Amino acid sequence: MDRPTMASVFRMRHAPATVSGVRSTGQGQADPIIRVRSLGEAIRFVANAFPNYDISAVAISPGDPSIPRLGSLEAKALWREYGEHWTRE
Repeated sequence: MDRPTMASVFRMRHAPATVSGVRSTGQGQADPIIRVRSLGEAIRFVANAFPNYDISAVAISPGDPSIPRLGSLEAKALWREYGEHWTRE
C-alpha cells in the first residue's frame, strides 16, 4: 500500500467497518465475533490482536466502497504509519 492510499484510508478512519476472519488461538475456544464501530477501531484491533487471535485470514471491510478491503498486512502497515491517531479525532 503506497503512502497516498494510506493517507486516504486514514482520512476515512471514522467510516463504518466490519472485521471478519479472526480465529481464536485458545484450544477449544469459539472463534470471536468482533464488533467495531469504525475503520479506525478495526485497524487498532487487528494491529493489536496477536497473540490472542489468529488474524492470518482477517478482512476489514469498510462501509465505503471507495476504500479497498484490508488484510492483516495492510492493517499493520497503517498502524505503524499512524499509530494511536487511528482512534483520536
